[in-house]
Formats: sequence, structure tokens, C-alpha cells
Amino acid sequence: MPNQHPVVLVHGLFGWGPSELGGFSYWGTGTQVPSPLPRMSASVGPISSVYDRACELAFQIRGGQVDYGAAHASESGHARLGKVYQALYAPWSAQHPVHLVGHSMGGPTVCMLQQLLAVDHFGWGSNADWIRSISSISGVLNGSTATYFLGCDVATGLIAPHSIATFLGNAIELSTVITGDVFDRFYDFDLDQWALKRQPNESLRDYLERVAQQPMFRGKDNGAYSLTIHGALEQNADAVTDSSTYYFSYVTRQTFSAPLTGRQLPAPGMNPFMIPTSVYQGSKVFAQPFYAGFASKDWWPNDGLVSTYSQMYPRIGTTVTAEAGISARSSFQPGVWYHEQLDDMDHVDIVAIPQLNQIGTQKRFYTGLFNRLAAL
Repeated sequence: MPNQHPVVLVHGLFGWGPSELGGFSYWGTGTQVPSPLPRMSASVGPISSVYDRACELAFQIRGGQVDYGAAHASESGHARLGKVYQALYAPWSAQHPVHLVGHSMGGPTVCMLQQLLAVDHFGWGSNADWIRSISSISGVLNGSTATYFLGCDVATGLIAPHSIATFLGNAIELSTVITGDVFDRFYDFDLDQWALKRQPNESLRDYLERVAQQPMFRGKDNGAYSLTIHGALEQNADAVTDSSTYYFSYVTRQTFSAPLTGRQLPAPGMNPFMIPTSVYQGSKVFAQPFYAGFASKDWWPNDGLVSTYSQMYPRIGTTVTAEAGISARSSFQPGVWYHEQLDDMDHVDIVAIPQLNQIGTQKRFYTGLFNRLAAL
């Protein structure tokens, strides 16, 4: 076996780590199927910005107190230092790299971490080679047009004050659909840098209404802005594609093309909660382009929350080498983004609790993923 580097799993927006929700796994069968590599699940800020999440991920892997950086903390208005973590993998270095696997917002989070490591942002003597591979699953690599449906401004990407509570409430409902009432009882929002701890006996909705009134959502340092096309353009402008790192993107889709119009409609089996965002993404025509060459119809096929166009590889604000096809290949080249579409799967079928007819598919997916990483 070519390597024994550990796999670090990084959840998405409103996700959770292994010690939350009574041990209910965010990764579904991904933490249960046999794996030739050790697996570790991270727990980063579920509604924090991609940058803050990447900093938290770095210190979880290496150990120590999270340092968001003096300049960033001053600009954003939160504390410079955060939680103290025991190392998931203390030997972490270019000689002892990790495989990073991110779902949804976890995709841009792991990419951001590599950007920070490449410039030795933390002063550890790091470089991009601390990461052996990046695997993005349903990744929001270029932003999601669903963010504009949920209240982010099409012109600026900033979330409107009156939409913050709605944005948070919708995410709660989705998570509750997946996990039931354990989401309300056993969940940590990891907002220590903002001094926003949920109080004893404070209901989840009351807590989030309090969060919505704080400075966190008044600027760009939050998960809502990070997931817009505006936020992705800013992140991808500094994108790192390392010549020694392997890149994979697994694209989920559960829409079909409507006759005559070409608009995309949710396919049968899509989680009902995601149907409104799917319909919006599948037909939205934006009056103004977000970037040169933007075409609304490119963004119509989706998995309920993220367009397939966005999931494939970092393709706006940067230029990368990309090739289609993963499962049929026996070898891969570092520095290339390989992508493959997983049809008839919505955004959460690949994690948490899949539909009954998707359980076997999910098991085979993670088994193949871990074996593929071990062979690199």
C-alpha cells in the first residue's frame, strides 16, 4: 500500500463533529465502512466563514489554540484566539501529510486551508505539501446561487439584515429533518471567537435570533457570504493547485431538464425541504453577470442546494487543469482536478441518512474513496 496518511473528514454548513448529536454521524456510512486508512472527523464552525473554519481545522489537526490572525480579527471584529484543541494528528507536516475530504462547505474549507499552508500563514514552516489529497463531495467550490434565494444580495453578496433569521431558520429546519430533536439538544455552534455561547435553558431559536443581531452577519466573515458567488470569487483568486497534491471532486445532482424550456426541475426522491431552493436554482436568470463569461443556464442543474457547475472544480476566478472521470481510472496525476458526477443523489444523500435505496450506493462510494486515497 503506497501510503498510510490519515483521512480528515470536514463537514459542511450546519454540520457537526463526532462528539455532537449523541454520536449521530454526519458522514453516514462513511465512518462505518472498512477503510485501509485511519479516519478522523473534524468539527468546525457550522455557520462561520470559510476562513475561520480553515483556521479551526488547522489547529484541530496540529493541536493548540486557534489563532485567526491579528489582522483578520481586527477587521472582522472578533477575538483573535479561539478554542484549544488536542491534536488529531500531531506529526502533521510535509513528510506526514493528510488526506482532506470535505462535504458541501467543507470543500472550500479544505481548499482554503491549503492556501493558508502554502504561504505559511500560521508560521509553522508549512507549505502546500502538508496535504496529500483533497476530495470535495458536493462541494461549494464556486459558490451557490441558492444563497441569493435565502437572502444574500445579488449585487454585493452580503446577507440582508431582515434575511439573517430566515437563513439560519431554514438551515435549522434542514438539520432537524436529518437528525430529529437531537439537533436542538446536542449542538455546538463553535462561535467562541464572537463570544456567542448558547445559554443554559436558551432555546435554539432564541439563541439564533440573538446571533442574528450580532456583528457577525453584518460583513463578510460568516458562512452565508462565503457561500455566495461573490465569496467564491474572492477565495478562488488566491487558489492553490499544488503540483504534488491530488484533487478529486464528486458532483451530486438530482434534477432533470424540463421540456421546451430547458429549466431544471427536482427529480422524484429529492428531499422535500430542498425543493424550493432547487426550483430557484434550476430556473433563475440573473440580470447582471457575476463575472466575465457568466451564463445563468450553466448553474441550473443542481442537487437541491448547489449547482453541478459549482461542484466540479474551482472554475471561476482561477484557472486549473481538470479532467472528467474518476472511478474508471487506475491512476491519477497530482495537480489535476478529477471530477465525476453521482446522478440521482441530492445534497444530503451522500452524507447523514441517505434514502433507503441510496444506502448501498453510499457505502460503495466511501469504500471506493478510501481505497483510492490509500493507493495514491
